[in-house]
Amino acid sequence: MIDLELELLNDQDHRLVHVQEEPALEIALPQVFVQPELAALQRGRLPNVEAAVAQIFRRCRANPEAPLGPEYQELVTEFQPLFTWTIACWDYLLSTEGCRFLPRHGELRAGARGDYRAVTDKDYSRMVHAIFRQCVLEFAQQPEALSLGQWLRERLWPRILEAYRRLENPPDPRQRILTPYSYLRCVPYQFLNDFHHELVYSTAKRLPPPEWAAIDAYFLHFYTEPASADAMGCSVEELLARLRQGLRTLLLNDRLVYCLLRQIERY
Repeated sequence: MIDLELELLNDQDHRLVHVQEEPALEIALPQVFVQPELAALQRGRLPNVEAAVAQIFRRCRANPEAPLGPEYQELVTEFQPLFTWTIACWDYLLSTEGCRFLPRHGELRAGARGDYRAVTDKDYSRMVHAIFRQCVLEFAQQPEALSLGQWLRERLWPRILEAYRRLENPPDPRQRILTPYSYLRCVPYQFLNDFHHELVYSTAKRLPPPEWAAIDAYFLHFYTEPASADAMGCSVEELLARLRQGLRTLLLNDRLVYCLLRQIERY
């Protein structure tokens, strides 16, 4: 959060007032689950897994948009124990990595305030299947790789973990990473209370244009400091100076508006 120090003048003396930042919230996490062991990788009922993979790859190369065919469904069935294990890891992943968010699209935005929704177990299942498919097609292009089972054992879970962690990055690279409060996040930011919303916008827009533009980019659009500076055509140092000046003015003249803006940094 932006550090802010103010020098307030009154009739008797000069006082240096340091605005104390709110301490980071300590979110009570649920029980941390232990990741289950991968006991069985596949059923062992498909006679030649590698031949099936070769057939799947030929079909995909001939028509990348077409379904992968019955051989792929047989492969999924063969590795059902692996899928069962990955789904059993959902609680472990959620409790160790925390919640992640996905953008709302189309009808999901109807009646919803935020631009994001929490990742669910169904989203996670779709992610697992997509990464499995990717691993199968990559294995088909590696002539030195002898066993699909070993290929999956070494790569599937690390890629699931990597893909899940990447979800903290918003689609817009100019914005700050998503947080446990990002279900409240919308661009431009909209306050839950209409009175607060109108108060903040009407008050902040009365600031000098450079200060209002800095607040709009950093707080109301969640831009990082470098992205906010780029949007304004200035250096990061100039951006921070404008933010501090605008926040000082708001703190002195309307503390509620100042506090409402500062809370956005959590999102």
